[in-house]
Amino acid sequence: MKSNGNGHGGSKSVVLEIPRSFLRYYKLPSHLMEVEGPQDSTILDLIRRAGLPEVEFGIAAVDGEREFLSYKPKHGQVVELHPILMGG
Repeated sequence: MKSNGNGHGGSKSVVLEIPRSFLRYYKLPSHLMEVEGPQDSTILDLIRRAGLPEVEFGIAAVDGEREFLSYKPKHGQVVELHPILMGG
């Protein structure tokens, strides 16, 4: 993909995987959302670009490894988002 002139050296496409249970609360076509952003986008940036409620997610996993929301996924990666669990 060509640079869009934002100074970040092009863009990347990442798939956000949200829990299927969220489809009951948010009108989304699928639990998989492909999101594009600058190369230096963090998981949190991509959550915001997707229009998802960032306060819902506190845990992410990439390739089976837990990552902070400040992690910068690579083009084509799938990021599993998990909700912050309250209570016990």
